[in-house]
Amino acid sequence: MRSSINKIMNPYLDKKIILSVSGGVDSLVLFHILKELEFELVVVHFNHQKRASSIKEALYLEQLMKQENIVYEYFVLDIPLKNFQNEAHLLRKKILMETAQKYHTDVIVTAHHLNDLAESILMKLSRGSNLLGYAGIRKDYYKYKMHFVKPLLDTTKEEILRYAKEQNITYFEDESNQEDSYTRNRYRHHIVPTLIEENNAFLDKIKQYNITLTESFDFIRKQTIKFLNGKKSFLIPDFNLLDIALKRDIIAYLLELQTLDQSFEKISSILAFIDSSGPNATYDIGNNYVLQKTYHKLSLELTNIKSEVYQFLDLKSYNVLSDNTSISFTEEITENTNYEIKLCYNIIMLPLLARTRRDGDALYFSFGHKKLKDYYIDKKIPIKLRDSDIIITDSSNQVLAVLGRYYNQNPENKDTIYMKFNKG
Repeated sequence: MRSSINKIMNPYLDKKIILSVSGGVDSLVLFHILKELEFELVVVHFNHQKRASSIKEALYLEQLMKQENIVYEYFVLDIPLKNFQNEAHLLRKKILMETAQKYHTDVIVTAHHLNDLAESILMKLSRGSNLLGYAGIRKDYYKYKMHFVKPLLDTTKEEILRYAKEQNITYFEDESNQEDSYTRNRYRHHIVPTLIEENNAFLDKIKQYNITLTESFDFIRKQTIKFLNGKKSFLIPDFNLLDIALKRDIIAYLLELQTLDQSFEKISSILAFIDSSGPNATYDIGNNYVLQKTYHKLSLELTNIKSEVYQFLDLKSYNVLSDNTSISFTEEITENTNYEIKLCYNIIMLPLLARTRRDGDALYFSFGHKKLKDYYIDKKIPIKLRDSDIIITDSSNQVLAVLGRYYNQNPENKDTIYMKFNKG
């Protein structure tokens, strides 16, 4: 065990190590081995305030670190019971990263072992996940500018207990680990032991499974990153040429960017959306993000919160709309640009109104009328741009202009004025 830990940790020999120590046998065995290997350690301990013995364990660790002249960081956590394990995991990870920054290092080490790996894989299989999720836990990975290392991942709980006994290492038993109220504990006490009983090589098979899936994932993820090329969008015709495994990982990767659920069902639903939805459609992925389909392109975008505009216009004043678009009027044209147009209207149909689009809006052309919706489709204007367009109408709701796109040429409109605008 000592030699395998040394091999995994060797790349970080010259770096300070942030080591999470619970007081249990796994983390204290790892602590003793890393100390013997002369790594420079910062030990972090969390008190979840769920057991009376937590204070005793924290004091023991404080005294031990003082005796060994090792930096000791102690954190008391206050986490609601609802979804306790997940919330505790996220908070511990956040604190470990902050501690690493405090001590100017990027190496965080935890004592997850082979039995933990088996539990994680089985739990992920029962819930559903993407390829990496099914693999369970990585021995060493780099994320958030940090190296997360698990040197015991190939070591069984039995081996750790045997080492602790041989080396006479003091450790504490967490009585909450005996409770079946937590999902992981039920896997630990009932499912994994049963599978080991069925096949005493079960944990070795778990290790092989994890390696195979991790290697497969790493290869596919490299192709994903190459395909996206630093973008959060892709052309759908190019996407459709890819193998289904790569398609699934591309979608999973886009979801990962926003730390969103990547279940098999969700990814399958998104793939169906890409195949069957219309040329302008959105798929809400949560966390204020959508996948926006715009004709032949799919992109990850913030939710477009439509800003409603509804404001009467004063022909003699400078008008500023709620979206910061500015509109003014003049009797003479000063420059021939897209931001100054000749507006034809009937004076008896004042006041003019600036607003966002509505169902039923129609445009007048020399050949007759066309619905604004059809105009957008013909011009392939994305939904996001349609929602931000400013429509100018008279009091009869006749569309006189779509700023930057269209102006009315109805010969029945006898009055003219020049309108200058600057879209917000």
